Amino acid sequence: MPLEEESLRQNAKKLLYDLVSIYTPSGEERRAEEFFERVASNYGLKLEITKSYSYLIGNGNILLASHIDTIPGFIEPRIEENYIYGRGAVDAKGPLISMLLATILLAQEGINVTFAALSGEESTSSGAMELLERGVKYDAIVIGEPTSTYNVAIEYRGSYKIKVKCSATAEHSSSSLNNLILSTAERLLKISSLPTDYDKPVIVPTMIKGGEVHNASPSSVEVLFDIRYSQNVNEDSILEKFKQTFSECEMEIVDHSKPIKVSPNTGVVRALMRGLISQGIKAKLVRKNGTSDMNILQQITKNIAAYGPGDSKLEHTPYEKISVDELMIGVKTYYFAVKELLANNNLLLSRI
Repeated sequence: MPLEEESLRQNAKKLLYDLVSIYTPSGEERRAEEFFERVASNYGLKLEITKSYSYLIGNGNILLASHIDTIPGFIEPRIEENYIYGRGAVDAKGPLISMLLATILLAQEGINVTFAALSGEESTSSGAMELLERGVKYDAIVIGEPTSTYNVAIEYRGSYKIKVKCSATAEHSSSSLNNLILSTAERLLKISSLPTDYDKPVIVPTMIKGGEVHNASPSSVEVLFDIRYSQNVNEDSILEKFKQTFSECEMEIVDHSKPIKVSPNTGVVRALMRGLISQGIKAKLVRKNGTSDMNILQQITKNIAAYGPGDSKLEHTPYEKISVDELMIGVKTYYFAVKELLANNNLLLSRI
C-alpha cells in the first residue's frame, strides 16, 4: 500500500476538522458543497452533486457509502493532540473521511470505486432512496458507520417512525374531567418499551406537543414514536399494538425501514474482516441497535456490510471525538477490503 503515513495522518486530521467545521444537519447538506468541490479539484476527481445533495465520486461497481448529514446540535470543532472533536466526528464524518481517503488512494492506483457522501441518513435516508430511484447497481457495498473501529456490523434493526395525534374537546382547566395530556401519558406508559434485549422492540416517544393556552385542557396532543426492532420481531404485531392503544387517535407511519442481517460468509464481510486482521486487529462481528442506510441499500445488493472508525457510544452525544489513529485504521481497512474483493472475486459471493 503506497502510504506516506505521516502525510496521510495529517491529511486525515485536516480534512475531518474542515468537515466537522461545516454544520450539516439533515436538510442542510448543501453547506458541504464547496468542501467536496475543493477535494475533487485537488485530487483530479470527478464530482457529482445529486438532487438530494449527496456527493458522488467515481463510478465503480464497489460502493463506499457514508453520510454527510448529522443530528442537530453544533459542537465547536477543535483538535487536541491526537483527537478531532465536533458534531459528526463519529457519526459519520469520521468514517466518511476514511472512505474518501481510501477512494483517493485507490484512484491513484487506477482502481475505480464509487464514493458516496449521502444526505438525510439521520432523517428519511433521502440520499440512499435517491440511489434506489436512479436504478444504480453495485456488486458490493460498504456502509461507513462507526463500529468502534475494530468491528464489522452484519445486522441492523428495522425502524418505524409513527406519529399519533389524539383529540378532545377543550374545557376550562379548573373543571375539566378529561385532560388529554394525562390520558395520553397513560397510553405512553402502556406502549413504551425501553431497550432491555436486542430481540425485544424498543418503542420510545421522542417528541410531544399539545395544548393551546394555560387555562384550558388541550384539544390535541401529538406524539412521535421511534421504534426499533430486530428480524425476530413480527412488525405487524407492533402496528397492531399501536392500533389498540390509540384506537381513538389518528396514526401516521412517517418512515419505515426493514431490518437487515447478512451472513458472515458474505464477500464484503470477509473482505472487511481480512482488512482488519491484516493490521493485526482481532476483528469481531457485531449487530447494531440502530438503523442505517444499510437497511435501504440492501435492495441493491445483499453483498453489503457496515464498518467504520469511531466509538459507537459517542454517537449523537455532545462528546463526539475520534482519534487520527482510528481514522487511519479506517482508511487501511477500506483500502484493503476493496483490494481483497477485487483480488479474490468476492464480488460474486453473496451467500445469505
